[in-house]
Amino acid sequence: MTIGFQVLLADGTTVQADDTYRNLSVREQGSATTTNLTAAGGTSFIVFYRTGLTMPLLAVGGTGYATGQVWYDAANARWGFMITSGGGVGTSVPFYIFDVPYDSDPGFGLQVFNAAGQKTFDIMQKYMRVNDFYSVSAAVLATRNYDPSRVYACIHMIVGFRISAQAGNTQLVASRVSGGSVTTTGIIVDGPQGIPTINEALAVILVVDVTYY
Repeated sequence: MTIGFQVLLADGTTVQADDTYRNLSVREQGSATTTNLTAAGGTSFIVFYRTGLTMPLLAVGGTGYATGQVWYDAANARWGFMITSGGGVGTSVPFYIFDVPYDSDPGFGLQVFNAAGQKTFDIMQKYMRVNDFYSVSAAVLATRNYDPSRVYACIHMIVGFRISAQAGNTQLVASRVSGGSVTTTGIIVDGPQGIPTINEALAVILVVDVTYY
């Protein structure tokens, strides 16, 4: 560690933030209200855009099923975000956009910079706290339990889907948070797409702790 700080915990472990540490932090948080029905009806989505970001991740929370997608709109030099809800139009979904630490004047608090002058740590920012990482199918109802005193949200690193001729629909893997439990299942967003069998991709879920965010 050339520059930074290290915290020694009671159990003998350490927490270190130095010039190599550049965790993502919350750039925006709020609630998005869905505005459009999916092709299946009954479920809904909202699309919005943001500029000035580097490598954003979108986390969705709340007690209703939802999933989030992110892409880069190169033609307009902006990032696109889509939140799909298991509820109808008008459903509100809490969300958090994580990205590299934002620039701010060092008015007070502890900040660490690397040799290039890039901020790698700012004690005033809300950094991502990863709690779990796993894969799951739209075909199952899966629940994982964590500390009920904490608040969680889910980043769908890979958006899972299941297109089934037998079921006659297309589903996306969606997550919901209730207390310390995160539950995932498939929500119907479209028809079978003319595929004669089953086409499926597992979702990759990152569970993050957003307590006090």
